[in-house]
Amino acid sequence: MASQSQYLIRNRHSNQWYGRVVIPILLRPLFEGKREVRRSLQTANKTIAKRRALAFWLQCQTNFERVQQDGNSVVNIPKLIRTTDIFGRLHEVDLNDPEMEKAVVKQLHEDAAALLHQYKDNPEILNRLLQLNTAQPPQQALAEPETTISFKEAVDLYIDKLNTQGRKGKKLSQRTLLNYQGRLIFWKDVFGQVPIHHVTLKTLSEIQNWLTRLPVNYSKQGFSTDKAIKIAQNPDNKYPAISDKTRAEYLGQLKGILEYAHSCGFTTADQSRHVEVPNTKQIKTVERLPFTEDDLVKIFPKDYGVDFGKKRAALDWDVRYWFPLIALFSGARLEEIGQLNTDDIKTCPDTNIIYMNITDSGISGDGKRKHAKNKNSVRPIPVHSTLIEIGFLDYVEKRKADKKDKSLFKLKRDNQGRLGKGLSNWFSRFEKRPNGNGHILGYIERRGIASKGRYETGERWTKTFHSFRHTAIDNLRGKKLDGGQFIREQDIGLVMGHEKGKLETASYGIDRSQLELRQAVIEAIQYQVPWLVDR
Repeated sequence: MASQSQYLIRNRHSNQWYGRVVIPILLRPLFEGKREVRRSLQTANKTIAKRRALAFWLQCQTNFERVQQDGNSVVNIPKLIRTTDIFGRLHEVDLNDPEMEKAVVKQLHEDAAALLHQYKDNPEILNRLLQLNTAQPPQQALAEPETTISFKEAVDLYIDKLNTQGRKGKKLSQRTLLNYQGRLIFWKDVFGQVPIHHVTLKTLSEIQNWLTRLPVNYSKQGFSTDKAIKIAQNPDNKYPAISDKTRAEYLGQLKGILEYAHSCGFTTADQSRHVEVPNTKQIKTVERLPFTEDDLVKIFPKDYGVDFGKKRAALDWDVRYWFPLIALFSGARLEEIGQLNTDDIKTCPDTNIIYMNITDSGISGDGKRKHAKNKNSVRPIPVHSTLIEIGFLDYVEKRKADKKDKSLFKLKRDNQGRLGKGLSNWFSRFEKRPNGNGHILGYIERRGIASKGRYETGERWTKTFHSFRHTAIDNLRGKKLDGGQFIREQDIGLVMGHEKGKLETASYGIDRSQLELRQAVIEAIQYQVPWLVDR
């Protein structure tokens, strides 16, 4: 069992575990040259997956033995290595010495790579080499694709496809599109006019090596893409490198463009299979901390509403006043609050419970379609009684008087389509001024709360508007409902719209029992903040 873990792999898209078994080298010709077999273990639980992977491994070993014993004897199985070099030429090596065969195969690949480098600027000779094949008829050599197109042109077409059709049948948000486009333009700069079907496995391997050393924010440092690549190709460079998450974004878009090129017939081989995108779901680059009770006293002082900073046309006093309070007593996400319309504040006719309707249907006040982070984000959030006492419903009625704008907070989107970015900057910004004299401070910084820092071990932490969500969740843990039952994690997830666990109960409809449970959980949120307690 000590080596069993290497036969267990995880699907980065679905979190399902797969069993992986290496095929003995002598049997690979009977499996069309495949190096391994894989099978879904139908579980995301690692403990269960280990048991199933072991059973799958044992089953495969039994089948391998049966295949070897079938026929006259095992010696009838060809003892050779088949390999295809960078030009698509098939080589067969049979020396009855596995170690020597590996050495020969390695040399064959190195020789092919050297030829490619030698004639990379001579298209005529390079084309002849690409047509060569020592073990197959000429017509089975690497064929020209249906359409010959440069990498640059393929990227432009792919970006157009993302803008019009989305990805995997799903429309992309403006922010996601801009992020994808930025990464794709990088690859366009890397490959330029190189025909996309000439992208080799050697090139992809080299890219995945030097990309780990690409300087972080290189354009802000005044580097061109070419300069940044040269820096990255030097293993001894001293520049801070991009994070694993950023590297995954770059490689994800490289993989995407290669998949698209293959599906469109721009390449005859699916090179995207050789791009390994790191799984960053479990990686925390920055830890977001909740607010402490002391922090909340500073954020909501007895004169709350006075120290809101300079007036801004797109961010009036009411927005700065209500946004933090709503987040504090609901745990709702910034964009969920930002896209609320006045008619999203509803009253249930059966229970008279007042709630905020978070939905991904309809349009926001600025005419843009609403979005929800995930399926369980579509939910009603009862309005906490403290908000009602403070006068939230009066504010809603005030906004309803504006017949031209139905939005609750009259926010303007930034160039990435985010409604709450301006509010987020106002709340926790901490940046050096352009002239280098001092810093631009957000609301919590002015109130004496550090918005970012590092632990002694070097890991970074932040406190931002999103900290309200962590604060509300932590506040609920260990609390009891009026009936004496402890609030469960699934109850918190129901109210917060968590994706974790695929909580189907968070879905659709505003039935009476569900809304009453949500209200009971919301009302359990309580803070020892004098301004709120003494009202």
